[in-house]
Amino acid sequence: MAIENPELALHFDPRLDLRITLASIDTQGGFAAPEYRFAVDCRLRHPSGSFSYCAADLCFEPESFARFSQELEGLQRGLSQQAALSNPGGMMVFTVEGDSRALQAHLEIREYVAPSTAMLKAILDVDYDLFVNKLRAEVDRFIAELKRANRSPT
Repeated sequence: MAIENPELALHFDPRLDLRITLASIDTQGGFAAPEYRFAVDCRLRHPSGSFSYCAADLCFEPESFARFSQELEGLQRGLSQQAALSNPGGMMVFTVEGDSRALQAHLEIREYVAPSTAMLKAILDVDYDLFVNKLRAEVDRFIAELKRANRSPT
């Protein structure tokens, strides 16, 4: 039986479907910290269609997901007003900010397209319960699956 790659699915708003799926773990022969590579699939719907972004090999550090979960907990407890998930270099940043009265999700994706940079940027007013409580549960589930995947033989 094949083991499915862990996937973080952010689809708590009908306008946004963002999936981050583990593509590979390079153990560096045990000489350095493992490098985690992810496939990203994003669809942002708008009134006349949608924008799409796909990447087959985007690097994220596992700690960035744990930090995002901790920041979401801060939002839940009213101790902070922002939680952000970012890959090294900030080429993809997903941020949730605000409080229980007004909450926004910000998505910014940048890619180098010679000789410049292409960018997809969106700000969405979102539901607090879905984007804080359920998102945190989804992120925590994903983190647990990543840990199991790192222990699995490749």
